[in-house]
Amino acid sequence: MTLTQHFHQYIREHFLLTGNEGKTLLAISGGVDSVVMGHLFVAAGLPFAVAHCNFDLRGADSDADAEFVRALAGNWNVSYFEKKFRTLEYARQQRISTQMAARTLRYAWFASLVAEHDFGQVATAHHLNDSVETALFNFARGGGWKGLGGMAPKKRMEEINPPFTLIRPLLFARKETLLHFAETMDLPWREDRSNETDAYSRNFVRHHILPLFEQINPDFLHTASHNMSGMMQDVENLEFLLNHFLDTHETGGIRKLEKKKIEQLPHPARALYAWMRPFGFDAEQVRQVAGNLQQIGMEWQSETGIRLLLERDCLLVQAVSTHTTEEQVQIYPDDLMLRLPGGGSLFQTSFHAGEMMPDGKVAVVVDADKLIFPLVLRHWQPGDVFQPFGMGGKRQKLQDFFTNQKISRWEKAQVWVLINGNGEIIWVLGWRLDERYGIHSKTTNAKKIHWIK
Repeated sequence: MTLTQHFHQYIREHFLLTGNEGKTLLAISGGVDSVVMGHLFVAAGLPFAVAHCNFDLRGADSDADAEFVRALAGNWNVSYFEKKFRTLEYARQQRISTQMAARTLRYAWFASLVAEHDFGQVATAHHLNDSVETALFNFARGGGWKGLGGMAPKKRMEEINPPFTLIRPLLFARKETLLHFAETMDLPWREDRSNETDAYSRNFVRHHILPLFEQINPDFLHTASHNMSGMMQDVENLEFLLNHFLDTHETGGIRKLEKKKIEQLPHPARALYAWMRPFGFDAEQVRQVAGNLQQIGMEWQSETGIRLLLERDCLLVQAVSTHTTEEQVQIYPDDLMLRLPGGGSLFQTSFHAGEMMPDGKVAVVVDADKLIFPLVLRHWQPGDVFQPFGMGGKRQKLQDFFTNQKISRWEKAQVWVLINGNGEIIWVLGWRLDERYGIHSKTTNAKKIHWIK
């Protein structure tokens, strides 16, 4: 099978062009791998555009690379996008490695191009050698079970804003195969001399570690590829089974995991690591959580700004809240719809006899004659007291109500209360209507208030 035939087959088998098919953004560096990828797209008649990143790391060579790719895109008669980055300056500012800085800048730019020009996916020229090197590098660095599967042919880049789909249509091919194809087809390309140095850890793996494995098994790359593919599938199956067993659910932006589920597993810490890592928590934080599962009130924050809280029976995970308890909204009789701070809306409509009564959580029906405008919508405060519907007019502190309902402190922080003009609570949104404002047989003027999160 020729490289071109294998390329077609790989794209079909892995459904690489399912997103807005035919509109692919190719990341072309000017090296032999990306030039071959571009040539294969041209030969296959697949419409695409070219994006080139000038990281300004190699002086005149970087500018020459950009000029080369610009001319290449012109020869292919496709749209061309180019951006020059101050990579070293960004790396110093963010206190990260040059490689990490380049990756961050590159993918953020790709995301903006996808959003602006409606590309279905972004393609990079990673090949089989890259995937195996990545797996070995992850094993040496301790990247966890996912890292041992190497690179995926298709990946949704959810950590990038806005997210986009990344494809790697050359993962089936060895570096030597791509080089031989380029030489046979007399394709031009640019050499990146930084690939020859061992200054980067990945280059050390490429130049010294891989050759040792190939001495043991001359076909090591394909053997490793087969093993990594099986490992990646096993990981997906294990994650599926683990997620269904843990049965986490999300309410109001808070994801909840029951402690008893974790405690039933043979290795709770490993399960916690798999569950917490996507939120940005590191191994040390996972170890601390696993060692303090019986504690209450302990809290951690990941590097991505996600918070984790230990409650009595569960773990809660939530993005850091942006609202404050001081936020409030005034509501007047003719306000049919109001936008709430932090998202959501409140609607006021009339209510007629015969309509279905709401549940009192996301909508209530109140006696409109008892309303004193303007009403105020605010977050609950310590000392708030109301008369929960269904308790025969008994007064109860909101704090005690929340405790009885087993509401966590994070959930409490998000609770809105609707206050009448006389200072009385009308409704605890999402939870309970106040007994004093419900309708009865003598009510002549009823109003429905509906909350959409």
